[in-house]
Amino acid sequence: MAWSLGINAYTALSPETCHFISLHGDAGYSALLHNMAGQQPSAGMNANLGVDYRLFHNNFIFSVGIEGMYDLNVNRMDELDFVIPMRDTESQLFDMHVHVDESRDLAHMVNLNIPLLFGGEWNRFYFMVGPKISVNLYGATSSQAQITTYGEYEKYYDDFYDMPNHQFVSGRYMGSATKPMKWNFNIMAHLEIGGRVGHMFKYKQFRLNPDKVRMYLAAYADFGILDIHVNNGGAPIFEYRETEKGVQFYSQPLMLSSLADGAVFRNLNVGLKFTAAFELPKKGKSYIYDYKKYDRPRIRRGGNQGIKF
Repeated sequence: MAWSLGINAYTALSPETCHFISLHGDAGYSALLHNMAGQQPSAGMNANLGVDYRLFHNNFIFSVGIEGMYDLNVNRMDELDFVIPMRDTESQLFDMHVHVDESRDLAHMVNLNIPLLFGGEWNRFYFMVGPKISVNLYGATSSQAQITTYGEYEKYYDDFYDMPNHQFVSGRYMGSATKPMKWNFNIMAHLEIGGRVGHMFKYKQFRLNPDKVRMYLAAYADFGILDIHVNNGGAPIFEYRETEKGVQFYSQPLMLSSLADGAVFRNLNVGLKFTAAFELPKKGKSYIYDYKKYDRPRIRRGGNQGIKF
């Protein structure tokens, strides 16, 4: 019986390190979460556009970049009712009832974000997590509402409606001008999970060099950790002034109103993110042969054999 012993030798693979510049764009749903009593969280849209540096080391990913963020949030407030004691042109006392509904205001936010992300990639699947530092560049808000007014006299059984000459109107819109506002510095926790989709494209560049241009599609979520609302002591949500032409009504944007005094606001964004990553040129290896470092046989003149002394 013959026995044979086989010995296999393996050499560890050298780590793969690649550098990329990537462009990304994402869009989705945005919400402003707050602790105001009786008010629903606002809903809106979120969009980001940025450029990143990405480092791939085997399955590990590191990314740092800069992006512009735009948020649009719509705040919808509950219906409001006010009673204003007044005197008519005949000096009779009455109560003017003011019903405010379909109230809506818009809040705009433009921020500069610096994402610092870590993650991993296996086959087509990848994920990244990390913080986003967010600095506000622009903020603005405006409001609009619909009002219905009617008069209640103590000596009359019926109330008075739809008398524009007495300022009893139905369904008239009022609003505020667009007002500037400031948002606080923020840090957002970021998560994205997705996969590579670049091989789905049939362009020649992608077929010849599928790893030179990598494309990804992912779902993302950003959650603000800090309070982004600046509390400056807001004005009442609804105001009126008596003028020569009668009573003038005003609405105040929610974010600048007294209802938001002391309230905490945090943003939440979720959506889809598309990334195109382009590999940077790799430094090539060069070999220089120095003949002085090696012994060379002396070639005999007229012959074709070398004689070494």
